[in-house]
Formats: sequence, structure tokens, C-alpha cells
Amino acid sequence: MIEEMFFYDLGKAAFGTLDMVLECDAPGIVEAAIGECCVNGRVDRAPGGYRYISIQQIEVVPGVKEYRFFLPIRPPWRKGGLTTPLVDREIAPFRYVEISGKCKVVSIRRNEIFPAEFHDEDSNFVSGNEKLNKLWEFCKYSIKATAVFGYFVDGERERQPYEGDAYINQLGWFCCCADGEIPRKTIGYLLDTPTWPTEWQLLMPVMAYDYLLYTGDRKSVDSWLGVLEERLLDKWTGQDKLLYTDTRNPKDIVDWPAGERDNYGFGSTNLVPNCYRYGALLAMEKLTGKTDYRKKADELRLAIRKTMFRNGRFVDSPESEHSALHSKFFPLFFGIGSVSECAGIAEATMRCSVYGAQFLLDAMFANGMEQQAMKLLCSEGERSWLNMITQGSTITMEAWSNECKPNQDWNHAWGAAPCNIIPRQVAGIRPLEAGFRKFIVDPKCAGVEEFSARFPVCGGRFVEMEYCRGKIKLSVPAGSTAICRNKELNSGTHSIEL
Repeated sequence: MIEEMFFYDLGKAAFGTLDMVLECDAPGIVEAAIGECCVNGRVDRAPGGYRYISIQQIEVVPGVKEYRFFLPIRPPWRKGGLTTPLVDREIAPFRYVEISGKCKVVSIRRNEIFPAEFHDEDSNFVSGNEKLNKLWEFCKYSIKATAVFGYFVDGERERQPYEGDAYINQLGWFCCCADGEIPRKTIGYLLDTPTWPTEWQLLMPVMAYDYLLYTGDRKSVDSWLGVLEERLLDKWTGQDKLLYTDTRNPKDIVDWPAGERDNYGFGSTNLVPNCYRYGALLAMEKLTGKTDYRKKADELRLAIRKTMFRNGRFVDSPESEHSALHSKFFPLFFGIGSVSECAGIAEATMRCSVYGAQFLLDAMFANGMEQQAMKLLCSEGERSWLNMITQGSTITMEAWSNECKPNQDWNHAWGAAPCNIIPRQVAGIRPLEAGFRKFIVDPKCAGVEEFSARFPVCGGRFVEMEYCRGKIKLSVPAGSTAICRNKELNSGTHSIEL
């Protein structure tokens, strides 16, 4: 046989293993490569950062024989990192396969690993806006493809749960899958193994409340309350009620990577983590019914406004006169400031990371800026989700581009905010009571004239909705009540005109 090169594009990246059936005339060495990136019709051998690439020399024998691309079991990146969910072999994220040598490729098979709980047909969104449809499918697949470790992890590079990643991942998961096992395991893991950012530890009460709303699992939430109390970081508060964190752990992050902070002016205490603490206190009040948390939240809100609200705007810290984009959308998201006090968001460009974009878009959709939010959501600019697809990724990236974060990987579900923004804000379906017993229907269509949607809720139930130019046909599942324009709609099918 002459030496040949065989190249395969499997369409989408997925975590899995590779088996090959090769036909050879004589003993020899065949080279196989798998990766997430390609260049000029070949697997990119130097994609940079943590874009996946693996090359292997395979010893072959005469005849037709099956061979496995060998991936040694990878140790955890650091304490807290997760190994492969398979006992006998490693998995890797790849889309492209290249095989070179004196052989004929009879077949290749990628053994894809996806979470058993995830069923594609359980969730759906189709609209008259093709960009929005493309975005939904891209981000939905990202949620599915990255849940292979049985926890919400940050990506292949570390395979470690982080609270910030898990917050976005959990919301997207619940919009696609009603099963609570992976969210429950992830929250338990993070309560036992907190990470270093101040704000992300403060996200845990918010995550637990979201979990309760979507699952109704009161038993698990009650078992977490003691540790959730610790995540309020009371010991780091001063007599002025503000949060003063250590330079090591916890440490204020605002956004990540550092270049995505819009020149944030750090000080002895900072606006953004104090906003998170305010949100955490309100979440604890909802989880426990104890009004003491509301009292603390009110005191903190007054302290924030006294020290970091001046000349009609919020500043990054008491020592700063700068107002980063984050100092506008976080006060608005958490309810510390009004739209007029957080002016500038409506005209904002995406001067934040793929993580910060979650809060920016949520704040915009919730405060009458849905037209501007939709433009950011469906943008094809450099800092957009559609541009991730243009760059070649089929799973959301860790950052907007390799230039924004040179060491990024291409399989970070924390970049999949549209997977929950589309159901929760565009379709406007959000739970109001534990277990989805009551939910709101408040679509923010922003120029989208028609769409149909289906989203799962706990107990094997579904919310189904058709929207056409201000008219809604809504299917409310048994055991739930929908609130639409202050009207209560019980189980069954309803026609509504907005």
C-alpha cells in the first residue's frame, strides 16, 4: 500500500473515545491525530492554549483489525479536579480525526459520552429569527456535551467545578433537563470544596434557591443551610456592613479573565462583591423565611449606596471615581440601583466576559432594554456567541476568542448563557415557587414575531408555548399555575392576547 492521509470531520466536538478499523498489508506504524481545531483540511497540530490535540503512533499488523486510540487516564489538574467518568479508559473532546500511513481506513467510530438524563426532545425553541435559533442549538448542545463528568465543570483544561461556571450551567441545564441529580451533586461538591473568588462563594445561596425553584427538593436544601450560612462571608464584613475580603482566599474577581473587567478600579472594599452579598442575603431569606437576612440586606444596601453611589452613579470602590460596566449591571441585576442610576447599560458594548454577559443580559431584559439586549444576543461581532461558531467551535468557548484568553479551552458551558436567557427572558418562562408550582410567563420578544417553545419541569411535565404577534397559546402542566399579565392560569391549554 502507498502512504495515504484520511481526514474526518465528525460535525461537532464531543467527549469520547476513538476506535478505528484499519486494513494493512504489512507490519508498520500508522499515525492518528484527534483534535478540536483544523487548518487547511488537517487536524491543527498546534492550536494553542488548551484547545485539544492528541497525536498517537499506532503499531499495526497485516490484515483488517480494530485499533483503539489510546488515551492514558489523566490525573486531576489540581485538588478538586475530576478524572474520567469511565473506569477503563480516558475520554477527550474532539471533532476531527486524521489517520496517516500505509493503510486503508475501513471505518472509524467516536464513542460519544453524553449524560443519560439529557433527552434532546425534552426542550425546544424555534423562532422566526434564524440567528436566535442557531444560538439556541449551539448553547443547548454545549450544556449537553459538557455534563459528561456527572458534575458541572469549568471545562476540559481543569475539569473542576467552580461556582461561577456552575451558576450559568445549572440554569441552562434546568431549561433543557428537569433531572436534579447533576445540579444536586455539584452544589454539594462546591459546598465541600469552595473556590477562591469572593463573588462565587456568595453565589451558592442563589444557586440553592434556583435549585429549589426548579426541583422542589426541600430536603437537600435544608441539609445545605448550615454551610450556605458560611458562604455569606459574615466574618469578612466591617462595622460599616461592607465586605472586606483577604488578598488570597476569598479574593474579589469581578470578572474573568482580568482583561474583561472594563478597567475596574479595585479598592479596600468593592462594589461588585457587595452586590453579590446583597443577593445572597435575599436568597437566604427566601430559603429560610427568616427576616433577619432581609434586615442585613437592607443595611448593606444603605452602606453600598452611602459609600459607592455618588453624582448619580455607582463607582467601582470608595477610592475610585471610575464606573466600569460591571458597576452598572450588577447593581441593577441584584436590585440595588434603578435603571436611571445605572445609566449607560442600554448603549453598552460587550465589555465583559462570557460569564459577565449572563448578568448583563438578564439585567437588560428585566429592565425594559430587551431591544438592545437582543442585539447583543444575536450579534455577529468579535465578542459574540455567533462568532464562536465562526471561529470553528461547536461548544461554547471559555472566552470570546483565543485573543481574549490565549490559554482558553473550547468546551466551557459557562459561555452558554443564551441557553437560559432564551427560555427565561425571550420566552419569559421562570419559576416563582418551589418545584415549578407557580411560574411566570412574561415574553420579551424584542422583534421576534413568532416562536414555539417546549421546556421540561420536574415530575416529567412540560411547559409548551406558541407565540405569534402578541398572541400566546400556553400549555400549563398539571400541578402548576402560570401567571401571565397578573392572571392566574391553571393546568390546561390557554389562549392569551398580550
